[in-house]
Amino acid sequence: MKRTLVTGASGLIGRHVAEALAQRGFEVHGCSRAPARTPAISMHQCDLLDSRATELLLREIRPDTIVHCAWVTTHGTYWQSPQNLEWLSAGVLLLRAARDAGMSRFVGVGSCAEYEAAGDMARHESRSPIAPTTLYGSAKDALRLAAEKTAAEQGFQYAWARVFMLYGAGEHPDRFIASLARAIVSGQPALMSSGTIVRDYLDARDVGTAIAMLAASPLAGVVNIASGHGITLRAVGEKLAKIAGRPDLLVPGALPPRAGEPQTLVADVGRLRDELGFRPSIALDRGLADVLDYWRVPGSA
Repeated sequence: MKRTLVTGASGLIGRHVAEALAQRGFEVHGCSRAPARTPAISMHQCDLLDSRATELLLREIRPDTIVHCAWVTTHGTYWQSPQNLEWLSAGVLLLRAARDAGMSRFVGVGSCAEYEAAGDMARHESRSPIAPTTLYGSAKDALRLAAEKTAAEQGFQYAWARVFMLYGAGEHPDRFIASLARAIVSGQPALMSSGTIVRDYLDARDVGTAIAMLAASPLAGVVNIASGHGITLRAVGEKLAKIAGRPDLLVPGALPPRAGEPQTLVADVGRLRDELGFRPSIALDRGLADVLDYWRVPGSA
């Protein structure tokens, strides 16, 4: 039974990765800054920005595999937050300390923000240009390069899960789908932009499963984590409002578009599908219905 450490195990992605690995029989250890309890997972409180705490944690656990999900994700500011540089440094330290602790496989969680923003073609891991326009995307790609080079020099396995757009119960209430769902279940107008941009959405539970499968496999290099299907934001909003039975509450065009947004951001999922064997199990309509149910629970908002 492989011993695995999932960093950021209380976050939207990390908790689903940890649960999926535990279901596959892994001995799963998770770490997060704040105290957290997760069934079937040994949780450790650790601030990875503290180099000494990171070294002590890895000496204690001595994981065979690390899935590195932890990063700055403060909604509205993380794209250009200076904390991205702190997390880049922490990731490099994690690689060094984990190597010294006997790690044999490292899986980093990256972002579609690493790709060039321009272009309508589906983003491919090896053929699409890497040209991030945000500090977040640049820092993620820098850690990817560090992991790739370190793995080649030190002889451990390396993979990079490049995640596209995700959603799900428990995400930040001001993110696009959560904000619309909160308004709709409260009977308030659900304000949005014109919604003409196209995105590739995957339920966070499927994202966690895909990354767990990648961690459990010998597959190396970058793998896009996405559905492979594009949909306009307006169509997502219309689905959400229709499922809730309140299409009258959706107000497209009420908000201005965000500056600098790529028009189309969709993944080529050939590696994910054909080499890893992953297929999404949660259709968009079901996932949106679950989000609505989550925000209907008193105290969720």
